[in-house]
Formats: sequence, structure tokens, C-alpha cells
Amino acid sequence: MRLRHKISGRGNRPLLCVHGWGCRKEQFDDVAGRVGGHYRVYQLDLPGHGETPLGDFVPTFANFANVVIAFAHEHGLNDAVLLGHSMGGALALMAAAEMQPRAVVNLDGSFPAAARVLAAQETILGWLSLPDACIRLAKALRETYFLPAERGPQCDEIIREMCAMPESVLRFLPEQIGSLRPEKYLPRIAAPVWYVGAASPRFAPEEARCWVNDFHFVQFPDTGHFLHIFAPEQVAGRLKELAPPV
Repeated sequence: MRLRHKISGRGNRPLLCVHGWGCRKEQFDDVAGRVGGHYRVYQLDLPGHGETPLGDFVPTFANFANVVIAFAHEHGLNDAVLLGHSMGGALALMAAAEMQPRAVVNLDGSFPAAARVLAAQETILGWLSLPDACIRLAKALRETYFLPAERGPQCDEIIREMCAMPESVLRFLPEQIGSLRPEKYLPRIAAPVWYVGAASPRFAPEEARCWVNDFHFVQFPDTGHFLHIFAPEQVAGRLKELAPPV
């Protein structure tokens, strides 16, 4: 599948950015602009997201991860730093088990998921057959993903796009997130892995520590789930500090 993508930066190390569920490549623009002197930045739209059509693609975590791996191979990014947000964080970790990149930075991706996240996704799955599913989902996203100070026009636009996902993409995550097995992927990652949590991390750090060989944990306590949008300077600083250019 040909993924719509954008490339920027003049650095000599590749940075591959993988967006979250119902999101798009442009959400990394601010971070990309801040690290462009250190990295050659690749931002992609996964199938059914942004400018990449869904086509006959079947949304599963494994299929999305394989798309990321194929994109990396196509562009010669096997030694890239993988930066993934939310679902993209889980996909980056899954891809890293096969690619062996230089490093992985997981921005609040639920892998392994905190117990409350699994419960919330089960609730969302129950809503999807209801006529007001999108209203319920929008309210839950606003309350869960964004701190009060972040709730404004930018928040509204993110939620609008998430709620407009193709139905199969909308359903796949709450249906499948409980089947992700960290023991299948995380121990196979040889590269350093940084778990970057928001005010209330959506992953279980102590469980992740048990599976990841080179584990690091950082928390941005004053930021909601979209760290790369509402704390881009901190994310960029972490990228420069933890994965400096050659």
C-alpha cells in the first residue's frame, strides 16, 4: 500500500513518526520543526487515516505494524528512531521487534495497557451499536485525552476527526486492544525504549519494565494524552537528549 507521507529536516538520522488512532501525520509538524536540524523526519498517514485511503485494508494491530515495517524498509529506515503516539506507540513497539531500530519513543501508547484503559475501551465497544455512539465517544475523548486547559478549538478538531473514522477503523481498537500480548513483542526489542507518559499514563510502566530490556520512563505531568501537540518543546527536547544525532 502506498502511504501518503511527508519528509522534512536536514539531519543525518531518520526519525519515523507514527500517529495514533483516528489521527494524522500533520500532528507531528511542531515536533518535526523543532528537531529538523537533528533528524530527517518521516511522517506517514496509516491506512484509513489522513490522506491515505482505507481501500481493502483490514485494520488489525498486526496489519498496521506490518505497514510501518514495510514503509521503513521501502525508505531505508531500518536504523531510524521510531516515535509513536498512542496507537502509534504500540505499533512502533511491535515494529521494533522486527526492525531493530536505533531507539523507540512511545508517547503514551497503551502497550501494555493500564487496567483502566482496557475497561474504557470495553465501554466504548459497547457504545458503538448505539445511535448516539459518536456523541458518547466525543465526550469521553474530551474528558480522558485532554486536560481542562487543552480543551479548545484544537481539541475539538482532533475529536471531530477521530469520530469521523471509517467504521472498521473505529471498531478495531476497542475490539482488539485486549488481545495485545507484550510478551510476544517487547522482549525482542534490543534498542533502548522510552515510555513517555502524560499526566495519567495510559500504559502500565511497571509491567513494561518487566518485558523491555533497555527500559526508560519519563512523565510530563502537566500534559494530556496529546503530548506532541500540547508539549512539543518537551517532546523535541527528549528526542534530542535521548536519541542525539550521530
